[in-house]
Amino acid sequence: MILSNHHPHPPFDALFRECYYIHMAERSGKIPIIDDCCYDFVFFKEAEGYFYYGQDQQAQPIGSNIFTIHQLHPPYRIEAANSLTFFTIKVQPWANAHFFSRVEEAGIVEVSQLQSGLMLFYENIFRAKDEERFEMAEAFMRNALVQLTPSMELVRAICETIYEKRGMVTVNELSDQFQRSRQYLGKIFKKEVMYSLKKFIITVRILDLVKYRAKHAEVSLTELSYDYGYFDQPHFINDFKKVCGVPPLEFFNNLPEFLLRHQ
Repeated sequence: MILSNHHPHPPFDALFRECYYIHMAERSGKIPIIDDCCYDFVFFKEAEGYFYYGQDQQAQPIGSNIFTIHQLHPPYRIEAANSLTFFTIKVQPWANAHFFSRVEEAGIVEVSQLQSGLMLFYENIFRAKDEERFEMAEAFMRNALVQLTPSMELVRAICETIYEKRGMVTVNELSDQFQRSRQYLGKIFKKEVMYSLKKFIITVRILDLVKYRAKHAEVSLTELSYDYGYFDQPHFINDFKKVCGVPPLEFFNNLPEFLLRHQ
């Protein structure tokens, strides 16, 4: 398996958060996916495989070279019969609507027409080497670089606050900090991020907890849940399942597989 990723420098980080390349040459390639509330441009070399989602693991065939995932329920995974190779550009949450507001149907959605140059990028990206791929991604996003609107700037500040606090912040606290009503923040956030503010907070908190636990396996889940502000286990398990699709114990029993992406 080959895995490499890149985090952009300013000013490109205003629009995209990360890009990464994965190649699995095993007989059956499987990649688990966690919805982090950031939409992706996914460039799938083989364009042959299945996307599994939901508690009953419904399967949707992937027939697109360039797609995104829209309004499905976890847990998720991509599976290919033979090799699996894809390159992904993950946009910043406050740029979700800027790129993907025209996506309407739920599922694995073909997005090659959303942005000029996507097909040309796809044709070239798998011929390049790692550093070249990341340079190509920044060059591609340079053409998409725009001045953030006032509402995008506000949502960016909110998102960065939530990241800084590792998801341990309430909507009321954000309302006080930004001197806007809960209703206004919720409306403007949903407009730009295409996720609710509450879901985003929960997602950031749970993913931070997961990454911490990956590096500190000696810490019990009960202790860790307390550290992240959960004072009853049902509440913690419920939030965890909303993000990861499975209970914490089941999830961490498969942690090495998850760490293919989140490490």
